[in-house]
Amino acid sequence: MPRIVRRTFVAAPGPLVWDLAQEFARWHPRLNIYTGGPESSPELVVTVLEQDAEQHRLVYSMPEPPFPITDHRATIRVVADTESTCYAEWSAEFETDPGIMQLLEDQLGDDIFNLALDRLASAAQDEHAGRVLSS
Repeated sequence: MPRIVRRTFVAAPGPLVWDLAQEFARWHPRLNIYTGGPESSPELVVTVLEQDAEQHRLVYSMPEPPFPITDHRATIRVVADTESTCYAEWSAEFETDPGIMQLLEDQLGDDIFNLALDRLASAAQDEHAGRVLSS
């Protein structure tokens, strides 16, 4: 099964990044958490399959992905590096035509995952800086 992975360093504590990562709307305006019913917004809708607070891992699927893929399953993880830094990782596994994998690497991996991880990192770093300055 093909897999796309992107990872970024975040200059903020892992627990703060994990809390933020679970709130898609704060850092990824096109993803909406979907708990049931097709009446949701036509944006990219996700169904959360697993949410592990101890492992800082969120697993979801997209019922109707905007790419020619099936059996989609994605994971967002936050891995502590030091007390005040971490890594955020976004990966996806799916079935697709092998002939379009490079296109998916570019569009899904670079244009979506990398950009969204940059937004997550910026939002977390801004929030962390605000907390540090106010204390």
